[in-house]
Amino acid sequence: MNILERTHNFKAVYLAPLIAFVSFAAIIAVTVTPSAAAIVPMVAFVVGFTATYIFGVHSTLRNKHAVQAVGASSPYMVPILCFALPTVATTFAIIPRDGSRIAAFTLSFGAALVSYTAGMLMVLRDIKRRAPGSARSHAVSSATDRKLILVNPVNADRTGMSHNRTSRFAPLSLGIIAALTPKRFDIEIIDENIAPFQYRDADLVGITTFTSSAARGYDIAAKYREHHVPVVMGGIHASMQPKEALCHVDTVVTGEAEGVWPGLIEDFMLGKLKRLYSGQPPTLDNLPFPGRDLFDQSYLFATVQTSRGCPMNCAFCSVTAFNGGKRRERPVEDVLDEIACIPNRQLFFVDDNIAGNSAASMDRAQRLFQGMVERRLDKTWFCQASVHIATNDILLHWARKAGCRMIFLGLETQDPAVLTAMNKKGNIGVDYKKALRNIRRHRIAVLGAFINGTPGETRQRLEQKADDILQLPMDVIQATVMTPLPGTQFFKTLESQQKLLYTDFPADWAKYDMGALTFRLDQMSYEAFTQQHHLCNRRFYSRFNVVRRFFYSLAHTKSIEAAIWAYNSNMNYRNIALHKKM
Repeated sequence: MNILERTHNFKAVYLAPLIAFVSFAAIIAVTVTPSAAAIVPMVAFVVGFTATYIFGVHSTLRNKHAVQAVGASSPYMVPILCFALPTVATTFAIIPRDGSRIAAFTLSFGAALVSYTAGMLMVLRDIKRRAPGSARSHAVSSATDRKLILVNPVNADRTGMSHNRTSRFAPLSLGIIAALTPKRFDIEIIDENIAPFQYRDADLVGITTFTSSAARGYDIAAKYREHHVPVVMGGIHASMQPKEALCHVDTVVTGEAEGVWPGLIEDFMLGKLKRLYSGQPPTLDNLPFPGRDLFDQSYLFATVQTSRGCPMNCAFCSVTAFNGGKRRERPVEDVLDEIACIPNRQLFFVDDNIAGNSAASMDRAQRLFQGMVERRLDKTWFCQASVHIATNDILLHWARKAGCRMIFLGLETQDPAVLTAMNKKGNIGVDYKKALRNIRRHRIAVLGAFINGTPGETRQRLEQKADDILQLPMDVIQATVMTPLPGTQFFKTLESQQKLLYTDFPADWAKYDMGALTFRLDQMSYEAFTQQHHLCNRRFYSRFNVVRRFFYSLAHTKSIEAAIWAYNSNMNYRNIALHKKM
């Protein structure tokens, strides 16, 4: 009890509904079913429910940030109730079949549900009372004399995960920009993940965009330029298409901004903003922590970055072009210090491959995970990694111990010829089934990402691929469409071959969101591919499969949290795949 109070604000008053239930059950057992044969199963039920109740209150308090973010009810209530069902079923199976005893059990079960609900309502009320207000504005000092607006635009033409509370992530890059900005600036983030853009006065505006949201970013930039407010654009799309971006904004920052943003601010203050600033990959030592006080408090997950750069250079991926082909890593102690300052319990490591592929990078990841355990940071998290992480049992052990609940793996396909064409040669020859089983053996859920629409795709190949995917031991399936993004070799090849279906840029960038075919296949029409891709998604995300995977995850991870993440992820992908505007 003292441990619970010290760690998770467990109050003695939360036990009142439980005590009331136990007292009620004792009276029922003694007065209605006094025989030993009936009291034993009743005692078993009371003990089982007591454990469920304590765990439910403890888990909800432990995950109070998620509870504060999702609204009026806890995301853990329904799954926790599921824990009572096996107890109910087992106890009911051994109760003697006579009317009075069944009635006694039914009364006790009803009282248990009332007690559980009352206890949860008490906990939720206290959590809501302690919830901080939504922080969207930097703390303004009396010395501020400039207003900086940072904008995170969202492609509103598509139905996607950005509209789902459980899957959207705070714009980490804007938090980094805020941390690099002098204190004399009052900073505010306009985040379309949270609410549609509304014009606010500013002296300077910074916008970051992905390719699919580029057109939306340009629209917002135009509104500020009409008011003669200078607009700076950065991010991966502007870095790949700087000439295009310069037609819509005053200044473009290519590459990583840490090395150029302070100089850009100086130029702005002098009225001498340049048209183009080229950021080079900086060392990641002593980076300032992102200005997370600017992010809306409804985000469930805090985002953390521990490394940049990818040597893989897959043909469809622009990460190497943006962050460079050399892996750069932040000092482990810096990362641990940052995590210790984050109030959220749930984290997402945004690294493209948190463990890397070399022995040195995996050793560094292990030191990071061990440090999280030693510091007792008490976080749960998911990350992205290559499938090779499955070969390192020690690393997986420490990842789970440090709070890892799910790993995102870019599997793409099991066809060696297609992997070669993608330049994803590291996956060739890997036994996916064996690798995934080993990760799950460490009680970590697996999100496997696959790509449809690769060159040479046929209806038969899509059907076979779906069959193969459904046979793999995964908790979550992500099935996207091969998309030529600017800056990639894949885009350059298709552009030179005049196979792109949509070229009215920048308006058509909204279609390049990995959800629909944007180039001409040699062996399938657009309509045939779209139909078959939809059929595959219906198999992946049928309600039966989504629910089955929830219990599948719960069984092997022994974690409600991991099972909920898996369920939410599958439902998000279902919403995108089956209800997408085409």
